[in-house]
Amino acid sequence: MTPSSSGTEDASLHRKHDGTPPTLGIDIDGTIDEGPAFFRTLAAIWPGRVIIITYRRDRAQAEAELVRLGIRYHDLILVSSFDAKAEVIERERVDVYFDDQPEMLRAIPAHVNVMLVRNEGNFCFTDRLWLFSDQTGRQV
Repeated sequence: MTPSSSGTEDASLHRKHDGTPPTLGIDIDGTIDEGPAFFRTLAAIWPGRVIIITYRRDRAQAEAELVRLGIRYHDLILVSSFDAKAEVIERERVDVYFDDQPEMLRAIPAHVNVMLVRNEGNFCFTDRLWLFSDQTGRQV
């Protein structure tokens, strides 16, 4: 296993070298539904597991939406808190994760590649600026 700059083991590097295909995690609301053609293609060609991790209560409705959008997936996991997404991502060994809410991304382990999907909820298209709260961003 390869040590990271902090001296700890980098699990993502190890997984890439052990022959295990990477696991993809994707949110539905504000993510898949913002770019269904992109996510349909990505999920279809992804070499590893595709896990949908969404902050919803109605599983049947989520399943129906994924069918309607043509999204291929291996597992659908519904969560009820921001931190629960990070727990699922860790437990399911997700390597790449797409979401649109920075609040959902704060607790995700550092070895996970995180992709923030831009939409009107997190980006001001008029001013061309990202929208962050004091809890999710800072001015640099």
